[in-house]
Amino acid sequence: MDKLIERILKFFENKSIHFGLRTSLFIISIFVLTTCDYYFNFSYDIHLNNKIEKLESIDNLKKIYKTDSLKLAELTELENRIFKRTHYSDRLRNFDYSQIKILKISDTTEIKKPVIKNDNTTINKPIRSLFWMSLTSGYFFIIIIIGLLILPFTGSVHRELKNVLGSIAAIIILIGVISFLTWVAYRIPLIANRPYLNYILNAILQSPLIYLIFWWNKTGKN
Repeated sequence: MDKLIERILKFFENKSIHFGLRTSLFIISIFVLTTCDYYFNFSYDIHLNNKIEKLESIDNLKKIYKTDSLKLAELTELENRIFKRTHYSDRLRNFDYSQIKILKISDTTEIKKPVIKNDNTTINKPIRSLFWMSLTSGYFFIIIIIGLLILPFTGSVHRELKNVLGSIAAIIILIGVISFLTWVAYRIPLIANRPYLNYILNAILQSPLIYLIFWWNKTGKN
């Protein structure tokens, strides 16, 4: 394992390999490793073993300091903190995806948590569509992703390995950016119980970011 890590580090330190190629491979490698780790639970097992070892150590210390109420209280607090620690995969798996309707284009309201009034009426709270939230929060980056997907078919230069890997790495980064912007957009409260107002606001908020990107690109060329 140590030799493998050493070879990987030497590869990324090798200045004879184009910097863009090294960067692209690094980003793709991180993405592949994270995906494999999520599905095969490599780091989860390490996390769980470390958690059990720490809890066992605290339990042994509690036996030693069973007559010291102050230390017992501190150890119990530490024990609770360690016990509550969760792995990133747990957070993703336990996320309530039912609150987000994937590819639900319609703005029809659905029952989220019915509130029953005295007159036996039910209030339906509108749910924002993940499709429209993602589209309006990152439409500019989605256009770039589409362009990157088409790029290899536009010329032999773009089909070169370093350029293809660069496009894949850029797509991974842009997907991350879109996910982050969508997450931020969901932090904005629902405006007047009308999801389409949030979609419009998301699209408007993209304008300064797009301007900054073009300005930065123009400045870099001068």
